[in-house]
Order: sequence, then structure tokens, then C-alpha cells
Amino acid sequence: MPTSPCLVLLLLTASFAASQAGIHCGSKEAASPAASSPSPSPATNGTMFADNLRTLLFALPDAAAPTGFASLSNGTGRNRVFVRGICRGDSSESQCLADLRSGTIDLIASCTAASRRATGFYDKCIVTYADINASTAGFSFEEDELSEILYDGRRVADPDNYEKTYYALMKRLVARAASGNGSASARTSMFATGEAEYNRSIPNGTMYGLVQCMRDLSASECGRCLQAAVPQLPTCCSGYQGGVVRSFNCHLRIQLYTYYDLALDAPPGAAAPSPPLSDEQRHRKRRSEHIILAVALAVGALLVLVVALVFVRQRRRRIEAHKEQSDNAADGLDCFSLQVLKAATSNFSIQNKLGEGGFGEVFKGELQGGKEIAVKRLSENSAQGFNELKNELVLANRLRHRNLVQLLGVCFQEKLLVYEYMPQGSLDSILFDPEKAHQLDWTRRTTIISGIARGLLYLHEESPLKIIHRDLKPSNVLLDLDMNPKISDFGLSRAFGGDQSIDITKRPVGTLGYMSPEYAYCGQVSAKSDMYSFGVIVLEIITGRRNNRSLEDAASRSLLSYVWEMWSTGSVEELVDPSLGGRYPESEALYCVQIGLLCVQENPSARPDASEVVLMLNTHSTSTALPAPSRPAFCFSQPGVVALAGGNPTSSYPSTLDGTTSSGQLPTPGFSENDVTISELQPR
Repeated sequence: MPTSPCLVLLLLTASFAASQAGIHCGSKEAASPAASSPSPSPATNGTMFADNLRTLLFALPDAAAPTGFASLSNGTGRNRVFVRGICRGDSSESQCLADLRSGTIDLIASCTAASRRATGFYDKCIVTYADINASTAGFSFEEDELSEILYDGRRVADPDNYEKTYYALMKRLVARAASGNGSASARTSMFATGEAEYNRSIPNGTMYGLVQCMRDLSASECGRCLQAAVPQLPTCCSGYQGGVVRSFNCHLRIQLYTYYDLALDAPPGAAAPSPPLSDEQRHRKRRSEHIILAVALAVGALLVLVVALVFVRQRRRRIEAHKEQSDNAADGLDCFSLQVLKAATSNFSIQNKLGEGGFGEVFKGELQGGKEIAVKRLSENSAQGFNELKNELVLANRLRHRNLVQLLGVCFQEKLLVYEYMPQGSLDSILFDPEKAHQLDWTRRTTIISGIARGLLYLHEESPLKIIHRDLKPSNVLLDLDMNPKISDFGLSRAFGGDQSIDITKRPVGTLGYMSPEYAYCGQVSAKSDMYSFGVIVLEIITGRRNNRSLEDAASRSLLSYVWEMWSTGSVEELVDPSLGGRYPESEALYCVQIGLLCVQENPSARPDASEVVLMLNTHSTSTALPAPSRPAFCFSQPGVVALAGGNPTSSYPSTLDGTTSSGQLPTPGFSENDVTISELQPR
């Protein structure tokens, strides 16, 4: 924006604001040869261009007042007119409407009909019209004759700092305006105000700046227009107290006093400020604000500290409470550090993983002394949580028997339990593996059966607490180096007190195929529930067949159905695992099958106790008479059809453990009187 064509005014009076109005009529039409009289004003001109101009100027105030800006056009070809009006960003809608009405009337009265472009600059609004669209023409459209520079003739006391501060302030304001100012209001879009202190030791040492662009410009066009305007004022009028640079597309202003609404410098929603203060008052106010801010920060920091201390104290109490519970449960156990167990298991590497269950993963480890251990680690997605961990810790720590896996220690940094290592793994990993089953000869199988029975006897009758395991199955029977069995996994176990023999749960847990019917359907927990699971395991050991094989193969019969059919027809030799190759005493095999069938009776009271089973196994002979078993609790007379002991698949299950009901009927599988259904079971 060159200065030579611009109108530069020196205002030596204090009435700078009152002298800012200025109208500039631009290029004119070439005079017609017949024209001899003065050109009428646009308001009375009869040409199409003038008619269009008049229509738009009269419509402009109402169009621009709601948002503070409007750009209108009308006509075609050379008769097309583009009109723009903008109010200062701190103008209200009513003030904007009044200023634009006054400005449009003034512009119509001042510019002749031949003026194809004109600009009216006023204190709080600008009105322009042209025969081309300045926004689509880009920044290249510049009417120098429609621009002006005004300045306040009074000198500043510190011109060097003034100019330096001026450029810094304008750089900040131009960036805000060009970016849209981040304003939530359209009225303050492409409009920015701000203040900067150039010399705090003198009166009037603060400058106040304002920049604004026509809102039909792009962000880059607005930035270029203002950047071109910023150096014009120091170049033209260096050392003076303030001034205005105005052009067709943008304008800026700088003063040493407030002339705009200071609330525009505050965040959105901030309260309007008090009337303008003197420099001394502003300094005192800023010092007070700094003190208040410092106090607020100190109070805030203190509150944060108090909240943090309360949180830490509560967390410490919770940790200590859990630790106290765990310490009581872990009396007599070693407490391993996480670092020791990570080193022992090679940081729980996949190569050391032994298996995975409902609790989580189990890893083999070796301590520094060479002792092998098994580390049970609760996974983040485990179905079991702290209560199950604590349950297993409490129970396993109080149990000592050669047929129970020994708990060695615990790690509280993570949910980790440390057990003795069982080198042969779980019973199911050998029994149901065709390549390993031959390792279990008849003697080892009977030894495993006897060992499990002795472990149950200890849990049910000889331990400090009466324990019901509730999840006895081959995968929870581990084998040591000599194939001796040890029962493991007490996370789901239930401890009975005093003379208690039966408990009721509405949330049966365990594994399908090993759960007794009274537990699965009615939630009745007792020692006889474990004996049912034991009976299933005995039949699996003798036959080498999985009890839940029918779940894998819909065309096959369940193990209990198969054993009962062979027993009923006298074809016992077909029951024994073929991997034994016929090397077993037939009478002992028949005896063990009979014990297994007795344990899976539908009536819990008909099942033998663990002590009775141990006695049977220790005194078995062809002369020892055992009770005749009845049909097992679950039978599949044909694949996919369940029949209970009475053979009636549509009957209801007894609500008492003696097998009687008021109707004398048996249950329909999947339903019970207490609404516990098979869908609520949680197989692991």
C-alpha cells in the first residue's frame, strides 16, 4: 500500500477520534460526448449501475447489523455492483445498524454517479462499493486512492521502544485476526485488539492496538493486507503518539489511550471491565492481580497436596489391610520377591510355561539353589480374582498331605503362588495321550486311584478344616517323578465348619462332566459331590476314555452310559484301556469299575465316603462283597438324549439329598426348583 497516493492527515488536536470520518470516491466513467450537465448523484442517477448501487446501499445496514458484516451484489456485466459494510468488532447490533445507515446516506450524497468505486471510513464502521468483487479479485485488487493514513501529531517520549513495541504488538494482532481470532462470535471474526507496555516508567506508557479485515477475504489475504499496512504508519509518521491506516480491505489503529471495549482482550465469558484506569492504577491493579494469583496458586497447591496425602493414606490402608489378610493367610510360607521369580522363570518365558487354567498361567522355575518350582500367575483377564487367590492361599497353606500339592510361598507384588514342581505334569496329559498312556501300567493306575482317595479322605475328614474341593478332575491331579498323585488347585474349594455337611450355592462353579447332579442343578455342595467327581475319574483311569468325550463327538455315548451298558451286559473286558495290552488282573479291574459306579450314583447318600473307598481299595479281593450299583446319575441311552437313574428324562430332580420328593419324580436336565440352570455353570 504505497504512501504517495494516500491521503495523509496531521491532526494536532486532541479530537483525533472525531476527525476520523473520511469519504473517498474512486475511478470515474469516461464522459459521454453528449454530456453537458453535471452528473447526478447515484441516488438520482437513472443508469442501471446507479439503480443497482442505490438498492444495495439501502439494503446494506439491515443485512450487516446482525453479524457486523455483509457483502451484497446485484446486476450483470458492467452494471453489476458489489457493496460491503463492516462494523468494528466491539459494536453492538443496534449501534452497527445506526452507523451503517448514516454511512450509506453520507456515501450516496458525497460520491457522484460516475464513481465506480468508493469508500466511506467512519469511527466504528466502513462502507465500500465497487464494480468488481474485491474478494474474488484477490489481494491484487488495491485502490490506493481509496486508502488513507491518519496520525496523532503529539510526540511520544520514548520513540525507539514505542516503535519496537508497536511492531511486536501488531505481529500478534495480525496473527490473531488472520486466523479468525478463534472467536465464537461472528462479530469479532477477523478482528483483534490488544495492549502492550512500551515504557512503564512514564505516564501513558501503554499502547492499545486494533486490526480488522473485511470478512470476505481469506485468512492469507487478510494477513497480507494487514502486514502491508503495519509498516505504513512508522514510515509515514514516526515518533507520533498514534494513528490509523485504512484501505479498501483492512485497517489498523494504534493509540496511547483506550478507545475500544477492553472486554475484547479477555477470554470469552469474562466480565466487562471497569472504566479505563490511569497508568498508576493499572500498575497497582496488576500487582494486586499477581499477588492474588500467587496466593491462589499456593492455595491450589496446598489443596492438591492434601488430596494427594489423603489418597496415599487411604491406599496405604487398603494395601496394609490386604497385606494383613494375606500375611495371616501366609503364615509359615516364604515370601518371594517378584525379581526372584522372574529370574527363576526367565521372566515368565513361553518356554517355561507348563499350562493354563481358570486362574491363569503356570510356569516352571528354578531357584538359585537348584530347587524346581511351579509358579501360578493370575492373569489380568482371569475369571478368578483376589478372593480366589486368597482362598487358595488360606486353604493350601493349612493343608499338609503327601497326596496334595505343597504350597511353598507367595509373591504379593503380583498375584503369584509358588508350588512344588511336579515333573510328570497332570494326569490328563498322560492318560488321554495315545503316545504316553502306556506309561500308566495297571499298578500305577491303581496307585493313582488310591492316592486320590487318600487325598480326599484327608480333605474331608482329617485336615484342620473340612474341605470340599468342588473342581476335582484329571487336570487338577498332578503326578510326581514316581507317578504318585497329588490333588491341586484349591481356588474354588469350600471350607465347612463344625458339623456342617451340606452347603447351598446359587452359583455352581466347576467343570461339566465332573459335577454331581445335585450340585449342578440345585447348588447342593457336600463331600458326596467330590465323591461323584472321584468316581468319574476312576472310570476314566480304567477305560482311558474322557467323560466329556460326547461333547467333542455328538455321535458317541457318554462314558457313564458306555460303562453302565458294558457292566449290565457282563462285557467288562471291553471297558479296560486297550493301551494296557491285556496286562491287568481282571478281577481287580472289575472291582475298580464297581467302585467307580458306586461313586456316581444318582442318590448322594448311596455313594461311599472317602474313608469307605480307601478301605475298599486296601482290602479288595474277590471275596470282598461290594453293594450292587444302580444306574449312574447321567446316562445317554442314545447319543444326545439324557436319562437319569429312573430312566425318565422328563422328571424333576429331588430337592433333598436322600433322593425323595413329594412327587417321587426325578429331574428334567437343565432345571431345578431353585432356578439354577445349566447355563449358569462356569466350566474352566
